[in-house]
Amino acid sequence: MKSQAGNEKIRIMRIIARLNIGGPAIHTILLTSDMQTLGYETLLVAGQVGPEEGDMAYLAEAQVVKPIIVPQLGQRFHPGDNLVAFFKILRLLFAFRPHIVHSHTAKAGTLCRLAAFIYNRAQSSKLKAQSLVRMISKGRVAGAQPGILKQQCRVVHTFHGHVMRGYFSAFVSGLFQGVEKTLAKVTDTIIVVSSQQKEELCNGLGIGRPQQYRVVSLGFDLTPFSRCKANIGQFRTQLGLSDEAIKLVAIIGRITPIKNHRFFLEAISRLPGSEEDVTARFVIIGDGELRGQLEGLTHQLGLADRVVFTGWIKDMATIYADLDVVALTSDNEGTPVAVIEAMAAGVPVIATDVGGVRELIADGEFPSPEAKDLKFEVCQRGIMVNPGDVDGFANGLRYLLQQPVLCKQMGQRGREYALTHHSKERLIAYMDRLYRSLLQ
Repeated sequence: MKSQAGNEKIRIMRIIARLNIGGPAIHTILLTSDMQTLGYETLLVAGQVGPEEGDMAYLAEAQVVKPIIVPQLGQRFHPGDNLVAFFKILRLLFAFRPHIVHSHTAKAGTLCRLAAFIYNRAQSSKLKAQSLVRMISKGRVAGAQPGILKQQCRVVHTFHGHVMRGYFSAFVSGLFQGVEKTLAKVTDTIIVVSSQQKEELCNGLGIGRPQQYRVVSLGFDLTPFSRCKANIGQFRTQLGLSDEAIKLVAIIGRITPIKNHRFFLEAISRLPGSEEDVTARFVIIGDGELRGQLEGLTHQLGLADRVVFTGWIKDMATIYADLDVVALTSDNEGTPVAVIEAMAAGVPVIATDVGGVRELIADGEFPSPEAKDLKFEVCQRGIMVNPGDVDGFANGLRYLLQQPVLCKQMGQRGREYALTHHSKERLIAYMDRLYRSLLQ
């Protein structure tokens, strides 16, 4: 992909706080790889993954993506680390000289956009800030060319979720909101992953202007999940489950407060061991700082023989092949990748009504008077429950486990929706159009 001058590739510098297991890491790795196949010159910058987080470096390697690691950009929030990361990012900007800078996640978005603001001011100055460049840029990034580019870079930021609700105190959340309002003024395009997120950020929190926003659905390589039924039985064998009558319910993701695994355990503790000849086992896939506490809670609630902690698993397509239901109990979300993967695999979902969940599973609510009485919604591709409603979640899960025909219908509709709206090809085509329009 050539720039307007026609003699050089368009350079995209993409930055994310860290490549820990989850949707943002998958999204940024695939974007970096696939934009290269379209002729862009891309550079991925990421922080250090924490010791209790799963690392997706294996996916980057498989996609032939070699990220530049800035350790201080990782999870730890420390003023000294932030300052070091800021200057390293600024140095990379002057070395790589991108046409577009695209940040993902909160910390990376803050430091990157501040650095891009300084970089653009230097580029627009009459003196071109040559002394500043010599001071900061001691080395060169592969692909950078000599001299100082006169044009400024365009700035794009993607909100995969946000940290202004459910993560911190009201005071700290208010500070972050103020920072995002300021950063929006130096951002050309703000990308959100759902219409609900745009409504919340723009109209609810007053961040940016409506014309800055683009709603871009997440996109992934969903082929392994759509074909996962070829692996039926493998995960059950690993768990030692030979009885096909036993249903498998899984919750997938980081074991952190915002994912609210405690809610999941409390809900299933209210289910009897068997209900009208339906017996279920529950699998917690993932890891995180709260795993020890949750394992203790599992014993306290008498669930030790019904709940399995697996840690992180790389080959998730094999796992989805044997699942009957996927659960999501988060207090806050952008667009949850586990739900998209589950739908692509034809697995029905029960989830709390947060973030972009409603857009994923609820094109329309089925008429179900009994469900309303029991505090859950029966939707096109799954069941939704109000956040914090443990009884509603338990009732919805019981209902789903007792409705095999409905589960199959939800799974079929989910697969069609995921493959149509969240394919990697659709995402890449949209981003290609967006990037070209920013440079015109």
